[in-house]
Amino acid sequence: MDENGLYNVGLTWIDQDGLTDVHNVQLRYVRNSERLAVQHGKPQPDGSWAYTEANGVTHTMSAERVKAFMEKTQEQATLMCSMLDRLQESGLVGPMVDATTGPATI
Repeated sequence: MDENGLYNVGLTWIDQDGLTDVHNVQLRYVRNSERLAVQHGKPQPDGSWAYTEANGVTHTMSAERVKAFMEKTQEQATLMCSMLDRLQESGLVGPMVDATTGPATI
């Protein structure tokens, strides 16, 4: 790894006159976890979310992805609430527990 954090993989050919022909591929390892961004990060002024690890690596989720994720989560939560209401109506489960005290047992 070089001083810029790039991994270098290369081959050098030397011809009969001693002249070199260098082929080098540079790679950079990058990780971005949207889960870390939304679970541990903070909302940004542009609507995105960001979390910076202790080692300086920043994880982000764009405003567009945040909006889509929230819409999908809302759809799933609405469906779940409907399912729980129908379970209660059927008598298969008792009243649901407040969300701050833990999950209901079904």
